[in-house]
Amino acid sequence: MAALDYFANTDTVRISTSLRTGGEVQTPIWAVVVEGVPYIRSGYGPDSKWYRRAHRSGRATFVDGPHRYPATIIDVADEPTLAAVDAAYRAKYAGQSGVREMVTETARDCTMRLDLA
Repeated sequence: MAALDYFANTDTVRISTSLRTGGEVQTPIWAVVVEGVPYIRSGYGPDSKWYRRAHRSGRATFVDGPHRYPATIIDVADEPTLAAVDAAYRAKYAGQSGVREMVTETARDCTMRLDLA
């Protein structure tokens, strides 16, 4: 599966972030694609451990079985993009518990664009 297809078509992706002590931790999260660009955000805000690790390093790897998709993480703050990401979360995860948390101000403040390597 191509990296962009992974983000567009997989309900729950697995982000792998690096620990300061070495090693990595995989965490299941939601991701969306807007105009051919993948985005992630923390529904639990900036205190989420995976978010802090990804934000600190500016990098993460997404794991799909044997496939690994490295990415550079870029903070997003412009309103048109945030609104488009909100709409993508509402559409992709419609009817699932937790979608409401993904479009709160706290989650919007933790929106990151993924530049795939």
